[in-house]
Amino acid sequence: MDGESYYVAPAAGHLLELDYPPGKWEYPSIISPERLVLKEIKGKVEYLRVLEKLGRLSNRIIVATDLDSEGSSIALEIIKALNWEGKEILRMEFSSLTKEEIRKSFRELKPFDYPRAYAGWVRRVIDLEWGANVSRGLTLSTRRKGWVRVLSSGRVQGPTLSMIVKREREIREFIPKKYYNVIVKVDKGFSLELAPPKGEERVWNQDYARRAAEAVKETLIARVRSEERKLSPPPPFDGTTLQVEVSAITGLTPRQIADRTSGIAQKLYEAGLISYIGTESQKYPKSWRKEDFVEMVKLIASYRPLKEEAESVLRDMREAAVEGKKDDPAHPTIHVVGVPEERLEGKYREVYEIIARRNLATLARDALIKRIRVEASVDGFIFRANGLSVLREGWMMVYPYGRMEEFPEVEDGEELRVVEVKIEERETQPPKRYSHISLIKEMERLGLGTKNTRVQIIDILKSRGYLEGGSFKPTRLGEAIVEVLESFVPALTNPELTAKLERGMNEIELGKLDPNDFLTESLDELRDIMDEFKRNELKISERLYEGLKEYRSGSLGECPKCGGDLNMRKSSYGYFIVCSNYPEECDVKYNLFKNERFEGRFCECRLPLVSGRIKTKSNRGRSYIRCIANCDRTPLRCAK
Repeated sequence: MDGESYYVAPAAGHLLELDYPPGKWEYPSIISPERLVLKEIKGKVEYLRVLEKLGRLSNRIIVATDLDSEGSSIALEIIKALNWEGKEILRMEFSSLTKEEIRKSFRELKPFDYPRAYAGWVRRVIDLEWGANVSRGLTLSTRRKGWVRVLSSGRVQGPTLSMIVKREREIREFIPKKYYNVIVKVDKGFSLELAPPKGEERVWNQDYARRAAEAVKETLIARVRSEERKLSPPPPFDGTTLQVEVSAITGLTPRQIADRTSGIAQKLYEAGLISYIGTESQKYPKSWRKEDFVEMVKLIASYRPLKEEAESVLRDMREAAVEGKKDDPAHPTIHVVGVPEERLEGKYREVYEIIARRNLATLARDALIKRIRVEASVDGFIFRANGLSVLREGWMMVYPYGRMEEFPEVEDGEELRVVEVKIEERETQPPKRYSHISLIKEMERLGLGTKNTRVQIIDILKSRGYLEGGSFKPTRLGEAIVEVLESFVPALTNPELTAKLERGMNEIELGKLDPNDFLTESLDELRDIMDEFKRNELKISERLYEGLKEYRSGSLGECPKCGGDLNMRKSSYGYFIVCSNYPEECDVKYNLFKNERFEGRFCECRLPLVSGRIKTKSNRGRSYIRCIANCDRTPLRCAK
């Protein structure tokens, strides 16, 4: 390379963590960013030593981490820790790991992207200071009552948990109301339903439904209205829509799809098959012309399972690809950049093909559909049916997920023979609890977290015992946290505060906002919030204590590994104590001997004590109490 020697060394993610300097565990503890320390992460010291050694041998540094605020902040931490500020720092900018793009980015090195790096740095400072202060406040408040338990919240955790708790309140307070459906099945293979009276959402009156059903005779005369309309393809994927759509199609969780170490899509990116999955863009590279899109389709056509679909797009390709509104200054939308040399297996193949088909769909012609409404009037009662008919498949041929059911052909004025009339009594339903996917979508809509942190936030809420098992139902502890924050520091449950901070960090990344000014303002805001928290500490302590008591009444304590609840369960072999996150997320399980029971007390290690009896020669037996982990701090050891 031009006669120069280059050393290549990995960073392996964050090598350093931001932390407070040693000192008393107290709050408010808001310190200037300059006083925060970068600590070497255990297990990653060797990576840093290698970089330090190679840095002494080099006169310039080339950064090739992920091209986003987190990737650039990883580099900035290393630059600061190893005192490389005086060296020439350059940047490789790429959105895929193909040989061509890597070589091109090396030939066209750019100055290091300090604004993007400072945006990531600021996010880490804010997350640390907000999280540490709020978590210390909650934890120290409960210790006034003798509870020894770490509680946490933060600028994203608080609003997210609040959303879940508010939804649970809506479910709990919901009062179901009866309504009635009158369904008329006809010989054309579809059913019409009774329309509600004018001004009503549903048919609430049972007598009205009965009279409508009795009015239906052997035949109905159809009044048909229809309209044709074009249906454009969906835009290509950004990081969030990839998780949402792929999860809906495959049943995979967002973590299984996009985890930065083990996610399926991440592995496809690392294999040079798709572009960077952390993008927030739904737009193809700005430099692309029609020939670039043709090359992408030809590339997909070389993948045998999609050869036919890709060639059909090539024969009738639209002039301009369909794109979405979302953009990302660093990366284009997710698109295919390579085809596998060996056969992909299972979910890897499924995810790759969903992405490839989505790319093809954006270049395929619009679908043409017909919206159909059938009405029939009987003695003033209106019965309706709505449906769709596909006149031209267009992009739906290459992206066949969620196909619509074809509505039968019905002529205006046609006589429909009634096959069955029935009245169904139903009840209105409460809103559904959030699912993993619906929660991520709502977090994105409200500006809570980033594409890379939302799954982590959800995991933290579960591990802290704020959510029940694998569901999105809050525990009493989770509800108590939200009640306290809403009552005394409502800003910590307000999504707008977090969204404002995210907007500020985006402005820093674009070079439009000074990071120091932004940090000063946000930390001043935090100081005001925590002063208010401190003034109400006694009241907060009382409220949290009640919540913890209720939470603990149904639990045998906290899992020592993940923070979930320990619960007693029974199997055909007897009783055992297990973590509420077992077996999906935690492997903590304690088997009990026959006739052992929970003592209602806890060991010094905070695990439950159980009692039992050992048989002796006298047959009277000897009682004992033991810690379920058999630790050395058990007050009474098991009799030998």
